Amino acid sequence: MTQKSTSDATESERIVNRARNVIPGGAQTGLRAQAYGTGEIAFERAKDATLTTVDGDEYTDYHLGFGPIILGHAYDSVDDAARRAIDGGVLYGAGTAPLEVEVAERLVEQLPSVEQVNFCNSGSEATYHAIRLARAATGNEKILKFEGCYHGWHDYVDVSVYPPEDGLGEQYPESEGMLSSAVENTLVVPFNDSKAVEDVFRDHGDDLAGVILEPVPHSVGCILPRREFLQTLRELTEEADVPLIFDEVISGFRHSPNGAQGEFGVKPDLTCVAKALGNGYPVAAVGGREELLSQAGGDNKSGVVISGTYSGNLPGLAAARETIDTIVEEDVQSYVTDLGDDYRAGLRDLLADRGVPGRVVGHRSIFSIQFGVTGEPESYEDILGLDEEKFREFAGGMRERGHFFTPNPYKRHHLSFAHGEEHLECYLDDADDVLANL
Repeated sequence: MTQKSTSDATESERIVNRARNVIPGGAQTGLRAQAYGTGEIAFERAKDATLTTVDGDEYTDYHLGFGPIILGHAYDSVDDAARRAIDGGVLYGAGTAPLEVEVAERLVEQLPSVEQVNFCNSGSEATYHAIRLARAATGNEKILKFEGCYHGWHDYVDVSVYPPEDGLGEQYPESEGMLSSAVENTLVVPFNDSKAVEDVFRDHGDDLAGVILEPVPHSVGCILPRREFLQTLRELTEEADVPLIFDEVISGFRHSPNGAQGEFGVKPDLTCVAKALGNGYPVAAVGGREELLSQAGGDNKSGVVISGTYSGNLPGLAAARETIDTIVEEDVQSYVTDLGDDYRAGLRDLLADRGVPGRVVGHRSIFSIQFGVTGEPESYEDILGLDEEKFREFAGGMRERGHFFTPNPYKRHHLSFAHGEEHLECYLDDADDVLANL
């Protein structure tokens, strides 16, 4: 958490300026570019809970690559497993590797709803495949999703993730260049609103291919689901024979080895996992009922095509196997949940002591401060009105003191197995100082 003076931080600026000549915005995504926040930054090392820049500045990392790092950066046993896999070849591209079977068996064992698994490389791919499986099974095209839930970059579902207030209740495309028919076939209602879902089934039940949601929407910080809402979704989809899809890309293996479905006791038909599955390695999966997954078992002349040259790459699978085993054997979720409770409690006390309007949201190893709003959010509409500028000031002040997280006010902090009490104490001390100066 030591930092050089800003006058020394010239190598990062030089690299980012070079990047802008050859990479749009100077980073691989707009969200990564946003992470510059108070100034350009270029990292070259990551270990445990620490990020180090090309200038030698060190930060305690609460971003954790948007959440995949659950054990800590460069976790020794995970990296060792990936290296051993590389010794046998990175990619076969034909037949079946023992690692595929071993990791698939672990997913079937841990996730209550999963009977079969197909691997891919990212959460966006997993949700894309899940929706294709659902459409093939039903013969329908319309998908129901919820405001504030993010399911990847593809046209199927990149709708109404962060709609403006005048876009609530509408199909709001998040990107230019999206296929209009895809947007039109994506129905959107508020999260936690059972009546709105019932209305959709009444009006469009015969046309629905599937219902997809983050069981705990973390793309807008955190919205906790009402149990009766999840149960209503399960009942309505079962009655209509429409697949229920849980996007557990964030929650799976970060909140529980059994996913949110295990925590809340609702079993979907299809489940998407990624991020914490491999502690940062590119590995993801779509799993679910055999009846649905078996549609992808053909010869590409019939049935559902699920494909990807790098799907089932050996380093990613080896990392996933070791990550899952470590999570289970070390009871990682209990540790990071307790730590998350301490961060949230400490921040709530600081907001109250300093008289700063705002709230602390989160669940288990995830937390975030939302300035200018109060009460527990139950839908995306409850997120609107947060003080974006004050959060950016807070993020900038914390970065100056050696704590790294994205200054995007809708995102979140993550914790890992590598974070400890010393990080908690330092964070809260510095947060108190920053809040006093806001």
